[in-house]
Amino acid sequence: MSKTMENVKTVNSFLRTLVLIGFLGGFGYLGFLGYTNFIQPGLQAERIKQELAQLQVRYDEQGRELTKTKTALKLVKVDHRRALIKVVDKGVDEETAEPWFVVEFLEVDKEGLPISEAREFRLRGTLMFVDSWVVKFEDKYIEQADELRSASLCVFKSIWGDLDERSGGHRLDTNDGKVNTAYGTLDPKNDFEQQIWDDFWALANDPLRQQELGIRGNHGQVNYLQVEPGMVYEVDLRASDGLTLKAAQETNTSAIMPSG
Repeated sequence: MSKTMENVKTVNSFLRTLVLIGFLGGFGYLGFLGYTNFIQPGLQAERIKQELAQLQVRYDEQGRELTKTKTALKLVKVDHRRALIKVVDKGVDEETAEPWFVVEFLEVDKEGLPISEAREFRLRGTLMFVDSWVVKFEDKYIEQADELRSASLCVFKSIWGDLDERSGGHRLDTNDGKVNTAYGTLDPKNDFEQQIWDDFWALANDPLRQQELGIRGNHGQVNYLQVEPGMVYEVDLRASDGLTLKAAQETNTSAIMPSG
């Protein structure tokens, strides 16, 4: 009898162990299902969210750099028209047999609108020379669209023909001996620009002072070409470079300097 009771107890203990193992197994399985179906996806979603946030930060940084680069490239390529020069007549002197031509010189702002009355000059020869002072700033200021130094500056000094003595050329900056700063980026009374023009040649020989002002070069520049009667030529200033003298497209100048 006692042996039978012991066997029953053993069986019951075994069954309880099986039940416990089954319960623990089921609980573990439910835990596994909960982890794989709820916790793990949540963790993955959070990790993906963090990765997307990091990618967005990098994308925004790259976008800002790209915008900055595009802006800099756009500024570098921008041409501001500074003057229009029309050849109104051309001929040969009967006494000296020297060729001559007459031009109208019209100063314009960066929108191409006149800022003064056109002036007429008679030049000797067939080549037209235009002398200017040019100031170029470091590229970083163009990239940053700096208010004072985002574009090169220039002023016109004189104009002459190839048979004229240069000293006998016609003055273009006739504002009582003062440089006309209307070709600058800001107001004509801009103190920053006026300082540059007032000390132009001293500044050209002072590298440290140039560095302080962000200037990479200031010098005179002479542009010239052979002219034809009836043609209109324009002087352009590139933001990061010097002046260009070239034949103008008629559609760009007809309203300002009509033919005839």
